[in-house]
Amino acid sequence: MTKSPDNGNINTSYEHCVHSAMLKAAQFAAYRTPKRSTPFKRANWVDISCTKCIPPTSLTQTRKFQNVGNAMDKPPKHQMVHFKGLTSEVREFGKFRKVLHTGLYSQLVAMEVPVGGEIGDEVHTVDQILLFTSGKGKATVAGKDQEVNASDVVVVPAGTQHQFINIGDKPLELITVYSPAEHDPRTVHKTKQEGDELEDAGKDEAPEWSRRSKKENEEMGLVKLSGGPYEGE
Repeated sequence: MTKSPDNGNINTSYEHCVHSAMLKAAQFAAYRTPKRSTPFKRANWVDISCTKCIPPTSLTQTRKFQNVGNAMDKPPKHQMVHFKGLTSEVREFGKFRKVLHTGLYSQLVAMEVPVGGEIGDEVHTVDQILLFTSGKGKATVAGKDQEVNASDVVVVPAGTQHQFINIGDKPLELITVYSPAEHDPRTVHKTKQEGDELEDAGKDEAPEWSRRSKKENEEMGLVKLSGGPYEGE
């Protein structure tokens, strides 16, 4: 196991293990010659100190999520979007914030708050619903504190102060729904600092098409009570 240069936490992710093993394998292959062709009794270039080298289901699901929802700067197609196992207790996205799907009237976002970390004290002009799937946190909404745990849901009305802090000993995992969208559909923030910097620079804004009214979308033919057909689909 190795120490992460960012926060000193133990890095035991599957991606890290695979990268380390591949690198050491390449070094070993380059070193071998015909005279050294006898295989080792054990592949000692593998980082056997890591106890999580087997890819967990959560990480397999994470890779699947990357191509499931609408992560493009255009309205989504009129079809089902299915995130299998999204609310499982441990997902380990490895990202502070990742937008999974942006629709005409809502946006689905996955978040992972590190131990001791926070989402940030803020106010949105959109509604927000937070579904906690793992970890332990403290929610502060309109000045009122509430402990939150896996399976809890918190609703933050538009225009309301809120803050969420990880007070547990493992990442605080949650799925949040904004209505309408709050972020750019392509948003992926590895850390809170990265997200704050991009937001301050105006580089993480919800697209204009996600802020149109129901009437506008109906007049443009993007929403039909008949259920279609829709142009280009």
